Amino acid sequence: MIFQPGCPWYDLHSQFPPNVDWCEEKVCSLIVTPYNAWTNLAYLFFGLLMWNRSKNTSNDILKFFGKASIIVGISSFLYHMSLNAFTQVFDFFGMYLFTMIVIMSNQTRAKKWPNGKNAFKRFWYLVGGLTFSTVIALSFHFPIQLFIGVLILLIIWTEFNQKTNNRKFFWISLVMMFVGAILSAMDVSRLLCWPENHFFQAHGTWHLITAWALYFAYRHAEEAART
Repeated sequence: MIFQPGCPWYDLHSQFPPNVDWCEEKVCSLIVTPYNAWTNLAYLFFGLLMWNRSKNTSNDILKFFGKASIIVGISSFLYHMSLNAFTQVFDFFGMYLFTMIVIMSNQTRAKKWPNGKNAFKRFWYLVGGLTFSTVIALSFHFPIQLFIGVLILLIIWTEFNQKTNNRKFFWISLVMMFVGAILSAMDVSRLLCWPENHFFQAHGTWHLITAWALYFAYRHAEEAART
């Protein structure tokens, strides 16, 4: 059944639409775009792997990687389940958590981040500021996806602004993010688009690839913390 008045989330989607329209056809269901929603379980899977790997470490930053990935999965699932501006902001909140924890990890290794209680205090100020800025930007129809693009560039800059013995996992993560970004761009531009297919969508596949990329970002941070 097509997405129409009377369907779950229809009124909220109509009054407060997100700023992007993915290819997958919206269905009249509690989960409006099934493939794009369920593929977010990959973030939970890899988040649990990270959480398990970090349980014996005293490094609070590494311990947060898994939690951040799980929040990414939950927030993105809720967004693709309901497709409205409110859950889109929550989706971006999740992405800010993970990108900022990587930047925080890089800057901590470079000794350019506060220590102790002030470390996560700065982290939460920045995440909160970015989330608030996203709300303002949406109200002015600003392309909020640019915020994530800038943060990814900051991840790359802060990584190469210091010496590291081995960047194998970093390169794997970066290549996977790049491939995922291409798929996502092909989805939103309709270059790779089969709306009625709820078993494959390019944007949902970006979820699967980038969830794995986040795991490799954690593995890189884990190795770099030992050096």
